Amino acid sequence: MANSTSGDSVLARVERILAAFGSETPVLQLKDIASSAQLPTSTAHRLLTDMKQIGWIESARGQGYRVGTRLWELVSRAALAEDLASVAIPFMSDVHAVLRQHVHVGVVEGDDVLFAERILGKKSDVPLRSNVAGRLPLHQSAAGLVLMSQYSESFVTEYCQRVRDDSFPEGIPTDRLMTDLRRFAQRGYALQRGRIDQETGGISVPVRVPQWHRPVALGVVMALEDMGPAEVPGVVQTLRVASHGISRAMGAL
Repeated sequence: MANSTSGDSVLARVERILAAFGSETPVLQLKDIASSAQLPTSTAHRLLTDMKQIGWIESARGQGYRVGTRLWELVSRAALAEDLASVAIPFMSDVHAVLRQHVHVGVVEGDDVLFAERILGKKSDVPLRSNVAGRLPLHQSAAGLVLMSQYSESFVTEYCQRVRDDSFPEGIPTDRLMTDLRRFAQRGYALQRGRIDQETGGISVPVRVPQWHRPVALGVVMALEDMGPAEVPGVVQTLRVASHGISRAMGAL
């Protein structure tokens, strides 16, 4: 791809334009896209025009722009997340039927957990931050923590050095995180209480996958009042049964 005078490739500039859109900003004006992508307005407009011609971008209300259906079609073909979701949904439905809580399944994607599918629980006052195809840093969610517990201590140390979290202005406490991860690995499930939302938490278990597959986690998000010592074992057992089913369906057992 041709480079700009700043040295950026066209592909890099297109990626920054697409990164400007999100669940909170599905429609953007030209000036906002240019600012987010750190591009001159004229360059952003030219690239958006090219992207509209191939269906990656569409016009929206008020002279705005939104991600095009052609791009969604291409993204939806991503085999890993799509296959995982299709395999996991029946077992997630079983978990939902038993627990009536939010259920999600995710896979490692760099320093994040990428959520492939979710089923909403019955309690509308329990927020769920794991959108389908959305990400959360590994250390924030129970799903990410159980995934991280499968990695080496050197990975965790390097992760804490490169990832920033406003909740920890002096840096993610590596020693405390390492202690938690060792405990999660030993007992085979992870807990997260109040790390994302003060009144909610999560419980997650690993899913055994084929050797070529990236690590997968299955978990629930629930109110803290439902995560007492008496309730957690039953939740974990329900998740483990479903995890075993997903593993068998993926050919890992």
